[in-house]
Amino acid sequence: MRKLMPVLLLVCLATLGGCSQEEGNVEVVVSSSAFPLIPATAASCLADKNAGADTPTADISPDYFRIPTITFNRKDTSKTLVIAFIRISIQIPGSSQAVSCEVGGDGLAALRDSWFSGTTKEALVPAGTASFSTDCALYCGGVKAPSGMTASGSLEVFGLERATNGDETPVKASTVVTIQSF
Repeated sequence: MRKLMPVLLLVCLATLGGCSQEEGNVEVVVSSSAFPLIPATAASCLADKNAGADTPTADISPDYFRIPTITFNRKDTSKTLVIAFIRISIQIPGSSQAVSCEVGGDGLAALRDSWFSGTTKEALVPAGTASFSTDCALYCGGVKAPSGMTASGSLEVFGLERATNGDETPVKASTVVTIQSF
């Protein structure tokens, strides 16, 4: 069943009407109301963790914003929350394409030390845990925006909740994010 999980998750997310989804059990909260665009490069959490004792290589393009903390809150904590990926989409005024950043896999696992140091590097919120936060910032770079601009969009979390008997239920949670250029 574990090997089928990614396939089932993608099928369910693509056809959300065809698979049941926990309504409102998972809430995602970000740590700030407006994130400033920084006109420089940066090193992601993954680059930092992979560098070890060496200086990490800057892998985030100039004009980035960072979300210092993402918190996952749950009402029903009887299941393990498995986070598959996070997507940020923000429409920049005057631009035909939205800014889009996605993080999954090792990049997602690097947002929390316990996720990255685990043998599977899965982004898991254990059963019995009502609130759980990242301990490293999520970066989104290459944002081309005019000075003095403020724009809002969404941060979406895709994953599933896994019961102790192995049953899995797709989860999608979102919140609003706002960026600002100076």
